[in-house]
Amino acid sequence: MRLLASTDFALRVLLTLGEAPARRRSTEELAVGIGVPRNHVQKIVQDLAAAGLVRTQRGAGGGVVLARPPEAIRIGEVVRRLEADQALVECFRADGGACCFSPSCRLAGVLGRAQDRFMAFLDATTLEDCLGVSPHIVAE
Repeated sequence: MRLLASTDFALRVLLTLGEAPARRRSTEELAVGIGVPRNHVQKIVQDLAAAGLVRTQRGAGGGVVLARPPEAIRIGEVVRRLEADQALVECFRADGGACCFSPSCRLAGVLGRAQDRFMAFLDATTLEDCLGVSPHIVAE
């Protein structure tokens, strides 16, 4: 599985904010910290705010903060929200795609189960788990 670059950047933003959840950060500071252009970070912050994951405040003393504590943000929720329109393979598209092997292909079932397991693992993982050593995450 491969995540969109924008999802990768959004996870980096959340990790940065999760390091000090009460600290407001500017989009410029976030951009420099994660090595992504500021205009990308601004769009990502808008998407995260729309998802209820961050809060933004304009003006002096403003910036971006997590809307919820790191332990209340599930990585699966973030990935689902940001990857909603991305099909793993052609036949997973909302319109059914144009797969020449449908309907007799069994690969779709295998890939579907693999994707379900991948997302189940992400659903069981919180932002807090990703900020340090956690007993929930087992390196393989």
